[in-house]
Amino acid sequence: MKIETTLCLFTTMSGNNLILKNWFLQEKIFNESLFLSRKRPTKISVHDLRVAVKKMRSYLRLKEELTKDEWKESFSKIMALFKSFGRLRDYDMSLNLLRKLERKEFLSFIYFKEYLSVNRSLTRKWVKQDAFKFNDQEPDVFNKQFDLLTGTNQEVCEKIIQLSALKIKKVKNLTKHFQKNAHEIRKQLKDLYYWLKICPKGLAEGFINMKVLDRLLTYLGNWQDHVILKKKIKQYIQDLPKRNEEKIMLKELEKKLVPTQKEILERAIKKWDEIRNKKATKSVALSAPDPD
Repeated sequence: MKIETTLCLFTTMSGNNLILKNWFLQEKIFNESLFLSRKRPTKISVHDLRVAVKKMRSYLRLKEELTKDEWKESFSKIMALFKSFGRLRDYDMSLNLLRKLERKEFLSFIYFKEYLSVNRSLTRKWVKQDAFKFNDQEPDVFNKQFDLLTGTNQEVCEKIIQLSALKIKKVKNLTKHFQKNAHEIRKQLKDLYYWLKICPKGLAEGFINMKVLDRLLTYLGNWQDHVILKKKIKQYIQDLPKRNEEKIMLKELEKKLVPTQKEILERAIKKWDEIRNKKATKSVALSAPDPD
C-alpha cells in the first residue's frame, strides 16, 4: 500500500521539479527494498536500500545548499536503519572478497569464513527486526520541503554546476593526501555524481566526464571493501585463543592486501587526474571561490 501511495504522490506532486522527481524515485526504491527485507534481507535488497538512502541523503545536502534548512535530526532514524543494513552489507562483501582472494592465492580460510558466515546470519536477524520496527512514514516528512523548492529546472541545474565546482575544488585539496582522505574524497564525489545525474545528460557531460567519475567511485568503493575486510581479519585474529596455521595465513593475507589497496588507489588517482584535467571542469572549478 505504501509503494502505491508514493507512486501516486510522485505523479501528482513532482511535475517538472527535478529534485523532487528524483527524491520520489529513491523513496519508491527504499520502500520496495524495505518490504523485501522484512521477509528476508538479501544482498540485492540491502544494496538497493542503502544506495537509495545515499541518494536521498545527497539530495538533502543539496537542498541544504539551496535553502540552508537543517535535515540531519529528521533523517536520523533512516540513517540508523542505513547503518544497520551496512553491518550486514560489510559481512556480505567481506565474504565475497575473501572467496575471490582464496581463488587467486590458492588458499582456504575455513574457520574465518565460518566466523564471517555466523556473524552474517546473526546480523541478518537484527536487520530483519530493524526493518519491521521502522516507521514507513519517516521519508514522507521531506516531501513537502522538496515540493516547496523554488526556481526553474535550468536555474537549479546552473546552481548544481556552481556547487559541483566547489566540490571539485574541495576534493582537489583533499587529494594532496589521497590515501589519508580517500573515504572523504569518495563521500564528496558521491554527492557530485548524484547531483549531476539530476541534470540533463548534456549539461553534466559538458562539465565533467561522468563515466570517468563513475569508474573512480568504483575504485574507491573497492578500496573501502578491502579496508573493511582488513578490519574483520584483525578482529578475528584478536579473538583467536591461540596461534594456529590459519592465523598465520591470515596475517600473510593482511600483508598482501596492502599493495593491492595501493594499486586500487593508484587507478583511482589516474581517473581523478582525467577529471581535473578536463578543460571544462578546470575552467568552471577554477572560477569557483575557495571552499570554507
